[in-house]
Formats: sequence, structure tokens, C-alpha cells
Amino acid sequence: MHRLPRTLPRGALATLLLAAALLARADDAGTPTEDEPVVDAVSLVQPALLSGPGFGVDSHVELRGYMAHFMLDTPVGPLNADSVEILAEREAELPAIDAIEKVTRSDAFVKAAGAKFVATGAALAKVVLHPVDTVLGIPAGVARYFGNRIRKVAAQAQAASDRVARELGTSGNPYPPDEGPMTDARGGDGDGARKRRKHWYSSVTSEAERELKRQLKYNDVKRTLARDLGIDPYTGNPYVQQRLSELAWVGTGGTFSATSALGAVGGVGATVLSNGGRINDVVWKLSPDDLRARNNERLRAYCRDELLTRQFLRRGVFSPTLQTGLVDALDRLRPSGGGDALLELGMTAHSELESRFLVNALRMTAAYLGDRAHGGLLRPIGAGLAYEAADHELVLPLPVDWLSWTIEVRDFLDRAEFRVANKTALIGGGASLAARRALTERGWNIVMRTPWPGAPPYAAFDEPAPPSD
Repeated sequence: MHRLPRTLPRGALATLLLAAALLARADDAGTPTEDEPVVDAVSLVQPALLSGPGFGVDSHVELRGYMAHFMLDTPVGPLNADSVEILAEREAELPAIDAIEKVTRSDAFVKAAGAKFVATGAALAKVVLHPVDTVLGIPAGVARYFGNRIRKVAAQAQAASDRVARELGTSGNPYPPDEGPMTDARGGDGDGARKRRKHWYSSVTSEAERELKRQLKYNDVKRTLARDLGIDPYTGNPYVQQRLSELAWVGTGGTFSATSALGAVGGVGATVLSNGGRINDVVWKLSPDDLRARNNERLRAYCRDELLTRQFLRRGVFSPTLQTGLVDALDRLRPSGGGDALLELGMTAHSELESRFLVNALRMTAAYLGDRAHGGLLRPIGAGLAYEAADHELVLPLPVDWLSWTIEVRDFLDRAEFRVANKTALIGGGASLAARRALTERGWNIVMRTPWPGAPPYAAFDEPAPPSD
């Protein structure tokens, strides 16, 4: 048996035993962490979104990166939706796809399309719809926002990029490469580079291609069609983008009126997404150049770094729709500071899903605080975003589908910046019992299913059910 040295002070043995007991208790204290589960879809989303005319949703849903990843069977093929919000939008877009399909099968369209392709040198006898690979990458959800720190966007790199833009005589290309009548899938929301096929118009330089599209009023037609269909002209839905681009491209030729043809079929109307609060109708009205200029002017009220602002508007992954949504949310918050930090964080986004997370974080914060939001401070904490209201309440917006108490979440919420008395966690969807218990242990006020304009249609359940065999 090991003996303590004789020089040990009196009472030290009791002190050591007490310290050992406290350390053991500290190791065992707190809520244990957990893995993200696979659950039944009905546990997360309202039943109306799980099946309908011509579509169905796989009942087994994987929660990955705190977002639910759905697979839809649709008349045009399989389609993945990487959150409850995106699921609702993809289903709302199905009637638009059907309407476009009817137009593109018409004799008038086929005739006009054939003539147009011949005129542009395309060796195509008819319009061919390329197969769409919907799972080119596996999205990591929004787990990165629970990391330790954000990647700073160096001012030197910003300045160099702006110099290149000035030398080219352009303020940035608002048109994605290869956008046109034969656009293939852009790929999933994965972190890898998007995969594209090269088309006949790829040989045209970016400047010439952009000028050509301006002369043909391609984007005007595309936005008008999207408005009539009630969809986002910059949607990430590959099926919609491909068909909408084909219809708009052919509709600029002068021999075929895409808008008239669509009207004859009967559009679904601009109701679903606009009424949900997710699309500002200015997105349908303004060209990408004019929309960017408008957003740039509005961002000046919150951001001092003009180079960073231009970078965000030109070269980030935020679509023009999401850029406008972010600026609209800032106008509702009216923060007194932190705008540059927000754009720094936005420039680190790798996907549409991550971009939506930031926009929805601002929306839910503005909805929760109301007028109390005015004059507050946007605070990046680690790789996440918090908001310090004027009355010093610290608000942590988490627009996730399901918050599990993972090691990453635990470490993020144990940061020193969160050791304040008055703090509230806003959770968009649901949270596990372990996550709620751990938040309460750390002194958080919790608001579940925080409402905001356009919030996803979550199911009213406290715990997700495990998948049935």
C-alpha cells in the first residue's frame, strides 16, 4: 500500500481527498453529449409537406449539422432538400416546373428553340434535358457556425480583387458561368467545388456573354417568368433553374413569347414565397446590377468597410435574393455596430444552406426583440453570431431544424463570452431533451420554434420519434 510522505502537512490528506472527489464530480457533472439521430419526418415537419400530388418524401430523415436532410420523389426526378425551409420551397416550386414543362413541350417552343440554336451555332436538333445529379456533395449542415473562430477576410485580398475588377472595367459578373438554356445541375450544398459541364456559349468571354445577355434581355425575361410563377429567379433548385433558363433564353429570340405562352398555360401566381416573407418583390423587378447597387447603398448604414461590402455583394455564395433578405433584416434590426463583422462571417459561408442560416438568424432576432433590437450590437462569437440588445440582453439566434447536444455545441456554449446573466437562445425548430437541459444548466432562457416571417413549417413535437423499421 502506498504511504503518504511524512512531510505531508496536517489536514492535507483530507484536502487531497476532497479535491479528488470534486474533480471526479466535475468530470461526471452536466448533461452527457449525444450524436445527431435519424428520425421520422413526421416528427419534424407538418404532415402536409410529406406527400402530395405527384410527390412524396422519404420518411427516414437524417439530422446532420443540426439541419434535416430530406429526399423527395418528384415527377421530374429525385430531389434533395437540406432543411425544412428548403423542403417547403422545393415543394412550392413543383407547380412551376409543371407549367414550364407544358410550355417547353409545345410545338411553338420546339420550333423557336431549334431556330435559335441553329442561329447561335449550336449543333442541336432539339432541346435535351440533361440528367440532374442531385447528390454531388454531402452538406455538413450549419455545424461550422458552432466552431471556434471565423476565417478573416484579409483587406489586402479585398483590395487586390477590386483592382482586378477595375482593370477589367467591370464591377463583377452577376451571371453564373454557363447559365443558359442547357444549364446542368450546379451540384449540392457540399463544400467541394461545384461541377459543371461546358456548353457552346462557354467559349464566349464573360464580358461578351454578359453584354449578349443584356442585349437579349435574357435576365429580364427570366425574372418576369419567375414572378409569374411565384418563384425565386435565383433558386438553387436545379430542375427549376434548367427549365426556367431554357424558357427565358428561347423567349429572347423574338419569335417566341415565353410570358405569353406561360400565361396561356396558367401560372401559379406570385403567392407562395412572397407571402411567406422570404422574397422582396424588388428581386423580380431589378436587374442583378441594379439590385446589387441598391443593396450596396443600404449596407452603408451598417458597414464601414467598402471593400468588404463589394466583396460580399460580388463574390460570396449569397444569391441576390439572400443578399436582399440580409439587408432587409438589418433594416429591421437597425444595429449600432457589428455590420462589418457580419459580412466577414457571411464571406465564410460555403453554401446556400449556410447563407440562409445567417439571414434567418437576423430575421428571428428582429422578430423576437421588436423595437428593443434598435441600437443593439451584432457580435460574432467564435464562428457564430449573437446580438447584444440595447438593454444588454444577449440573444443567440439558432435557426436550426433540430439542436442536439453534441460535443461541438457544448464547447461552443461553454465559451467565456456566454457567461453573462441575461441571455436567451432562440431555436428555430426543436431541441433534444439533453440540449434543453444543458442550456438550462448554463442559465439560458430558451425560446423554442421562434416565429419570424417565412419561418419553416415545423411540426409541433417536443422530441423526434426514432425511425420505424
